[in-house]
Amino acid sequence: MVDKAEKVAYLEAIRAIEVSQGVGTFYLFAISAKKLLEIAYSSERTQYNKTGIQRGLRPDRLRDIGKFLASGGSNPPLLPNAIIVSLSSDSKFENGFLHICRRPSGEAFVIDGQHRLWAFSSEYSGSRDLNVVVSAFIDLDDSAKAFIFRSINGNQRKINPSLVYDLIPMLRDKESVEFEDKRCHELVAFLNEALDSPWRDRIAMVGTGDRIVSQSSFITALKKLFKKGHLFASSDPDFFEERLQQELLLEYFKAVSKSHSAQWDNKAFFLCKYVGLSALLSLLERIITDLRRKETEISDDKGLGIKEETFAPYTRKLRRFSFSTAEAKEKGFSYVGEGGITELTKRVNSVVFGDRDAETR
Repeated sequence: MVDKAEKVAYLEAIRAIEVSQGVGTFYLFAISAKKLLEIAYSSERTQYNKTGIQRGLRPDRLRDIGKFLASGGSNPPLLPNAIIVSLSSDSKFENGFLHICRRPSGEAFVIDGQHRLWAFSSEYSGSRDLNVVVSAFIDLDDSAKAFIFRSINGNQRKINPSLVYDLIPMLRDKESVEFEDKRCHELVAFLNEALDSPWRDRIAMVGTGDRIVSQSSFITALKKLFKKGHLFASSDPDFFEERLQQELLLEYFKAVSKSHSAQWDNKAFFLCKYVGLSALLSLLERIITDLRRKETEISDDKGLGIKEETFAPYTRKLRRFSFSTAEAKEKGFSYVGEGGITELTKRVNSVVFGDRDAETR
């Protein structure tokens, strides 16, 4: 909402249809896609920040839709589905017309249809413009936005249920347990299913079978990254969104699996078991801290800025450490419980970073 001392500027009044349904009232109308794009934003964390807005979108989808929009000839583009937005309380409906506040990148919060709308950016579809159908709510609170997002994306098509927490970040604190459970489940499922993932089909997603680690153990290890002050906490500038979290874990584990190919997915070693996985994730946080100290570009508006090769100098050093269960037993090391994880993490960090206070033998 704008400061009351400011004069509110509006777009040209738009004729709209008032509809009462479900969580309340919304207004159905058509508007130029480029005009809507000027006042739209797709995450409350990045309001008024066009660069940040783009990070929550998938460039491949934007390119595909943009190509479709830019195509002409005998098959002009058709987008009959409504884009769903929530306008601020400064917008209003009067006498059959909707008066929308003209607030660049900060008025129309896009609940559904982000990729369709941002594909009208000039970099994806040039000068192409179309009238798009919009369903606009006014002044929805976070819970109502989440309800609409979940209703649409949960009931009408398969979509990651944890994405609502990127769209409406404030819900992370209100629903912290549910957020961590859903997000960690999706990350583990991604690692188990991605074609180029070293974890592909190696995680027991139902807790049984002969896989090296269970989904439950993997999730328990991952949850530590979401705690305050850790890598995937909501305050982190680089790894707030799920797509960045997926890319980081994938690139990191690719590097580890190559440096420890003989120990990877080998039950004679604890590298891929809960204790080893926990130590690897702690090491990942230490590596990211070191990369930031070196002013390495971690991410940009296009996505992750570091790749598998970025981790190679660290994983080459890690080769000096053996995750052999038999060797650990011979040396009298017992990596059991959280205390064991702490001890293992110290030794792993010592090998990679030369910590003087950590035992390495």
